[in-house]
Amino acid sequence: MKTGVIPTDGMVITEDTRFAPGIFALPNGLTIGADNVTLEGDDTLLIHNAQKGIGIHARGRTNITVRNLSISGYYHGIRVDDSKQVTIEDVTIRGTQEIEDIDTFLYLWLPVDQVYGGAILLSGVEQASIRRCDLQHQMNGVLLYRCGGVTVEKSNASFNSGWGVYLSGTNDSVFADNQLDFCNRVYRRPEDGSIRVEADAAAIVLVKGSSRNQFLRNSCLCGGDGVFVAGYEHPGIWESCSDNLFEDNDCRLSPNNAIESTFSRGNIFRRNNCSRSNYGFWLGYSTENILEDNEVEFNRWVGIAVEHGHDMVIRNNRIRLNGEGVRLWTRGGGVAPFFPNHQVSYDFRLENNLIESNRIGFNAYTGEETTAQDCHDFHLSGNVFRDNRVGAQFARVTGCSVDGNTFAENVETAVRINGQAEVRLERNEFQDNRADIVEG
Repeated sequence: MKTGVIPTDGMVITEDTRFAPGIFALPNGLTIGADNVTLEGDDTLLIHNAQKGIGIHARGRTNITVRNLSISGYYHGIRVDDSKQVTIEDVTIRGTQEIEDIDTFLYLWLPVDQVYGGAILLSGVEQASIRRCDLQHQMNGVLLYRCGGVTVEKSNASFNSGWGVYLSGTNDSVFADNQLDFCNRVYRRPEDGSIRVEADAAAIVLVKGSSRNQFLRNSCLCGGDGVFVAGYEHPGIWESCSDNLFEDNDCRLSPNNAIESTFSRGNIFRRNNCSRSNYGFWLGYSTENILEDNEVEFNRWVGIAVEHGHDMVIRNNRIRLNGEGVRLWTRGGGVAPFFPNHQVSYDFRLENNLIESNRIGFNAYTGEETTAQDCHDFHLSGNVFRDNRVGAQFARVTGCSVDGNTFAENVETAVRINGQAEVRLERNEFQDNRADIVEG
């Protein structure tokens, strides 16, 4: 390895290199121009003052490593295209390009040739590792386009105004033990000038069919959303982000949704904390999801909300102190005409959940906008409904069952069945409710 190397503007690295200590202004950055190259810093900082260009770029390379240096002030700190076996570790990147005004709502589906700025961009990369990197205080941390076999672990992409980690068409990757807190954005709504924290900023974003990924033990506190899975791009482009695992993530304190996962199939959400947000889970138009062992508490509107979804299992969750604990419903309009198999919500199983101290523990209904059919086949078993104002409420649904649940100390009624609701009740235990069953 060549050591003590002074980096120069536009330099091409073709052998193992360790830079000298110091601060180096490189407006044109540098390029890794060969395979099997390791580039290291030694208290080295590469800078640019215009938020343009790329600090370190590689294209079409195999087995390259960048470690132990700092980069500041480019459009992208590190960019790697169409390469494999890439390692980036112990790197600090700051001050990359950022949209500064508050009048821009982020667009989740930008192609790579229009990509937002950020610390690290990988495009068309297979087998990559990003470890122990500090990617805070800019717009985006890690941007992945058409990648596979990527590991991002023990990195910090907090306090970004866009996304901590963003996946577009990226599969079979692992994201573990990262800090992705306070990834949110102030946005001024054009219709009324109101200013809110939203604009589709999020700690973790998946779009364009990103599938079979694992998200483990990440901290996603105070994100615009903690996690945002978006399988649909209007109008009519449906690319489900499927078969992903979200386990042991902390997604509390979102002003919007702790976890939003829409238009996607087969995702598993296990042991996440989705509390103290506007909504804990928002799962519109999604199918075949499993939600188990999650903490869903103190959400303003609803703990688990699913509109126009089907074939889900919700089990062993603690659903407490929300406006509504679980809401399954339809509201029609909007994108509904594009999804003929999602006109209503149907085929849900709620099993062995603690549903406690909500305004309404479980709320199932078909909205007035939906006229052709009713929501159907919601099956509740083994749940404990305690100290809700209303334990479980049904309106305009069919084929539903409430079997083997415990209803205790609910303030108004344990079960409310409004007109046009078909619900079978069997083997439930009622304890000290003001009323057990109210119909009509």
